Amino acid sequence: MDKFVSDQAAGLRRLLGQTGFQVITVMSGQQGAGKTAATANLAVALARSGRDVLIVDQDRHGRGACAALGLTPRYDVADVLAGHCTLDSLILTGPDNVQVLPLGGGFNRLGRLSERDQEWLAQSFNRLQCGVDVVLVDMEEATDPDALPLGLAASEIMVVLPPGNTAITQAYTLVKRLAQNFGKRQFRLLLNRIESPEQAQAVARNFAHTAEQYLRVSVDYLGYIPLDERLTRAGHLRTSVVDAFPVAQSTSQFRKLADGLLRWPQPASLGSVGGFMQRVIQGGRLVEACRRG
Repeated sequence: MDKFVSDQAAGLRRLLGQTGFQVITVMSGQQGAGKTAATANLAVALARSGRDVLIVDQDRHGRGACAALGLTPRYDVADVLAGHCTLDSLILTGPDNVQVLPLGGGFNRLGRLSERDQEWLAQSFNRLQCGVDVVLVDMEEATDPDALPLGLAASEIMVVLPPGNTAITQAYTLVKRLAQNFGKRQFRLLLNRIESPEQAQAVARNFAHTAEQYLRVSVDYLGYIPLDERLTRAGHLRTSVVDAFPVAQSTSQFRKLADGLLRWPQPASLGSVGGFMQRVIQGGRLVEACRRG
């Protein structure tokens, strides 16, 4: 029944000409923040709301969104550049028809590719036929400069923040870096593994106030994901909690998050996934130029 409703909603949306898509890069200031689990579960919740979702999985170590959804990539972008496969053959289909594009290590150091390889890769993405409503980028460590182009190209940046002073400090450092070095002024904040709504409100309020006062950036609090043993169990099963435990508290929160995301302002159209990827490649050049000074 969910699939039937999803197909109906997608068809109606296309009939009405709603062709723009949202690009959201999901970041965290530290390992273990729950960024990948948030990406995978939000994707499934969005798909069940009738959206066509593409996850761009940048992980190089088999711990990204592909693994979270029980998918095993055969290739990555390095194989495309080497001529071993086509770009289309990278895309995997996960639960609820969520599409996943594993980039792997081949997408790092974009700015160091030759101009010929950059142009060829951009054209390959332009030819990629992948109609989507929402692109979620499961970005690798934000401390890695080579990971930043995906963040710079996104229309939205979502920062996943677990409790603890160290996590807060590192998330603030991430926001500061993106604001001061790359001019990002708007961030979305998702709190993870939270024990109560009151705790979430207090952390979000303090974080947003500090960022606005000292960095002059806006931090929009999206909500929180509770500390939920069933979310952990779903991760061990390599599936989404939305599928495995439909009545779990975390499932309810992911559905609320998805509903809220669908009400975000419509971004300027990038035309296609290829348009977004061209911005990623341009971001790679920018990062490389900053590195060289």
